Amino acid sequence: MSELSAEETQFWDAVDAFIDTANREADNTDPGIISSAILYAAARFSAFYVASFAESRKDFLEDSEETIRHYSEEFLKLMQENIADYGENFKVYMREDDEPQA
Repeated sequence: MSELSAEETQFWDAVDAFIDTANREADNTDPGIISSAILYAAARFSAFYVASFAESRKDFLEDSEETIRHYSEEFLKLMQENIADYGENFKVYMREDDEPQA
C-alpha cells in the first residue's frame, strides 16, 4: 500500500473525527437524528465553503444550481460506494449472523 499524502492523511483524520463524534452522540441520541444532523451540517458547511470563494452574492446565486448538482452527484456516488461496502462486509460491520431473527 502506498503512503498517503499529507492532504490525504488530513482528510482521513477528519473523517475519523466526524465519525467518532457521531458514534459518541449516537450513544445518547437516536442514530437517525445523528444521521440527519450530519447531513445538515455537511450541507451548511459546504454552502459556507462555496460562498467563501464567490466574488459576489450574484455570482454565488448564479452558480448555485451547478453547485447543488455537483454536491448531489458526489453524495450519490459516496452513498453507493458505502452501501456496496456494507453489503459486502455486513457480517463484519454489523453482526456475525445476518439471518433474520425469529
